[in-house]
Amino acid sequence: MQTKDYSREDLQYHQSENNYTLSIPKKFLSAKDLKVLKKNHDGSFSDADVTVRDEEHNILIITTIPIDIRLEILD
Repeated sequence: MQTKDYSREDLQYHQSENNYTLSIPKKFLSAKDLKVLKKNHDGSFSDADVTVRDEEHNILIITTIPIDIRLEILD
C-alpha cells in the first residue's frame, strides 16, 4: 500500500457549488483503489466524509469543508 498526502491548500474551492475538490490523475488507478482519510488535530488519520467520483481521466474527491487528506492506494 502506498500513501500520498495533500494539504487543504491543494483543494480547489468552487463557490457556485459550495464545495472543495481535489483532482488526481487516474493513470492506472480507479476510485475503488483508493481509501480517503482526513488528518485529525492530533496528527492521526480517520475516514473522511467525502465523495469520490471516477471521471474519464481523473479521480475527483469532493468535500464540503477544507481538510488535509491522505490517500491510501490499495494493492
